[in-house]
Amino acid sequence: MSQDDFSEKVGLPPGTVVHTGRERTERVTISIMEFSEGQLREYEADSLDDCSPPVKDKITKWVHVKGVHDVEIVKKICELYNVHPLIIEDIPSVGQRPKLEEFVSGVYIVLRSYDIDERTNDITSEQVSIVFGDHFILSFQESAIDLFNNIRQRARTPGGRIRYAGSDYLTYTLLDLIVDKYFIVLEQVGDIIEDLEDDLIRDATVDMLNRIYSLKRGLLSFRRDIWPLREVVMRIQRDLPLRVKDDNKVYLSDLYDHVIRATDHVETYRESITGMLDIYLSRVSNKMNEVMKVLTVISTIFIPLTLMASIYGMNWPGMPEFTSYPDFYGYPIFIFLMIITAVVMFAYFKKIDWI
Repeated sequence: MSQDDFSEKVGLPPGTVVHTGRERTERVTISIMEFSEGQLREYEADSLDDCSPPVKDKITKWVHVKGVHDVEIVKKICELYNVHPLIIEDIPSVGQRPKLEEFVSGVYIVLRSYDIDERTNDITSEQVSIVFGDHFILSFQESAIDLFNNIRQRARTPGGRIRYAGSDYLTYTLLDLIVDKYFIVLEQVGDIIEDLEDDLIRDATVDMLNRIYSLKRGLLSFRRDIWPLREVVMRIQRDLPLRVKDDNKVYLSDLYDHVIRATDHVETYRESITGMLDIYLSRVSNKMNEVMKVLTVISTIFIPLTLMASIYGMNWPGMPEFTSYPDFYGYPIFIFLMIITAVVMFAYFKKIDWI
């Protein structure tokens, strides 16, 4: 995120709601599910009145907003659930560090969801904000792609745990889906790293270096967003005893284990990327050494030949072409001696493995 994304917030009072992400023009859509163990109602919101808190205690209401660039919609929905103004400010500010904040009527969790393009291998991410309390969940994502469609399908199944376990369990399922997507991305990254290593062994090119640095930047961003998530999950278990049912805490422990595993994968791949950079530099250095070696051998062979030619080119009295031999024998004999010298030196370099 560039510094310009935050320029509009400079000097504004706390609680001022400003969207800091890239400019979006798509329409904000709001999906709503109201469910209990024995009933389910699912619909798209026609107005913000549809987002009001559930009127029945046994009903859990899930309001999912796709698009946070319309800050008025975000603000009005959150005000229906008495969300603190500072939390409302954070939801459209898409550069948030993963964190957890508790307020009077609920809990706010923010993290990033990651995905990877299988065709281009580009790693993308978006901020996901979750607000949950007694019998309600508000979730916000940046893009119009339905990130939680699989969870919605599970909620449609009668008798499923989502239908009766409460808003804390639904929050866990949303977090778990995001973390599971981490493993999909990391698996693809692992395959990319293996292919890069194979290519690097064969040859080291500038394009390969660009791919390595691009992957390194993606993993650095990934690491920055996944490390704080460990603390978030731990705090849900430790600091929210009244918000999370005892039956659901075991699922959060499993989620914490998944986050730790994903963190270990990121660290392993970062070390592999660093190792590949070292290999690349070594290959480039070795290639340069080979070039210098060839040039050195050629220079070494031609130095004595140059010396012989420069001496023979001195037209002093007493030179072979003036005394011992007829003129037309001098140069052929001298060129033959130069060839013999070059062959002997080449054979010697070959013997000592310089060539």
